Amino acid sequence: MNFFDYIAMPFGYLMQFCCMISPGQNYLIALIYFTVIIQIILCLIFGIKQQKNMIKQASIAPMAAALRKKYAGRDDAVTRQKLQQETMELYQKHGYSPLGGCFPMLIQLPIIMALYNVIVAPLQNMFMLTQAKIDVLLSTLAREHTHLLSQAALDQLAHNQSRLAQVEALKLVKDGSLDGLLSGEAGDIVEQLASRANALPSYSSFGLDFSTNPEAGLSADSIAKFWPLLIVPVLIIATMIASQKLSRKFGYQDPTITQQQGGCSMNVMMYSMPVLSAWISLRMPAAVGVYWIYRSVTATLQQFILSKVMPLPKFTEEDYKKAEKEMNGTSKRKKNSEKVPYTGEKKRSLHHIDDDDDDTVLPPKKETAPALESSVKEEEKEEKNENVDPSKAPVMKEDKGNKKYQKK
Repeated sequence: MNFFDYIAMPFGYLMQFCCMISPGQNYLIALIYFTVIIQIILCLIFGIKQQKNMIKQASIAPMAAALRKKYAGRDDAVTRQKLQQETMELYQKHGYSPLGGCFPMLIQLPIIMALYNVIVAPLQNMFMLTQAKIDVLLSTLAREHTHLLSQAALDQLAHNQSRLAQVEALKLVKDGSLDGLLSGEAGDIVEQLASRANALPSYSSFGLDFSTNPEAGLSADSIAKFWPLLIVPVLIIATMIASQKLSRKFGYQDPTITQQQGGCSMNVMMYSMPVLSAWISLRMPAAVGVYWIYRSVTATLQQFILSKVMPLPKFTEEDYKKAEKEMNGTSKRKKNSEKVPYTGEKKRSLHHIDDDDDDTVLPPKKETAPALESSVKEEEKEEKNENVDPSKAPVMKEDKGNKKYQKK
């Protein structure tokens, strides 16, 4: 048994129960019950928490818009990093987690793989027969009643693969084709399965066998019989696209992410996943594709109900203006509290992170020629004044007497 076989066991018991309460054990109706039960469980575990997380994100929309406006028009790396840092601080302050909605989407993959194993290996994963009993039953059919199995099932048994043979054997038990036909241990296994007739699934609906892969409708030999199964991949694409559009309408979309992704990339994401899912469903039993369709419908219905029970907050233009004023006021107070003494260094904007390359120390300014000449003349005058004999200096007006100025 592989990892997905172990995961498939609880889903197998759940599918048994769904078949028991379905009219005629119809597998498509049982899948409706199965999908609703799984969706309710996921909603209780993840859906409500995800809606609360979305409400937190929507409640900080005005502040997030104020942050984006604060750095509007600047597209350099430093500005983007600063905006991202302040946005994450805002998220942490209000308890919002950007990864809160990822896990519910990731959990769908193991559910789909487990359901696939339940559908293609029902004896093992739905009725919990041991591998030894499965080998006894199928080997007896292949050896003694080869005509009851298809050539594809016989080819798989030749390569030690029993999944297709398990489905066909279960159909034979359901139809009563093996009643009293087998003896020994194989006969006991058939009786054991027949005793649980109220849980044996019926894969046929609308004249089609939904245990068959839709790609059988692409074969020239079987296109006339199985081409309606190709409707399943088409419906997968339609329901998944509609579900995504409606979920965006009922939920909150972050303008930052929407602006970053752009219209083209959002369309690529919207259409690529449904197309990929449809392509995968071609190679799986059509019942798995039907589950995909049911799941898209129930997920949209869940989002609609949660949006009514736990509505997102709505804001007016005044709320956005108020948040912008508060954001600007907080920013100014923060700047004032972080003032440092002036050091003569050049201030840098968020645009110019590489300004360090331009901050070279300039050499001292050289004096011009006239300034040098004036300084030289001043020095010569000072030297002359120092060499004058005080006794030969002229008498000032303040000196009394009839002394005459001496002339040289």
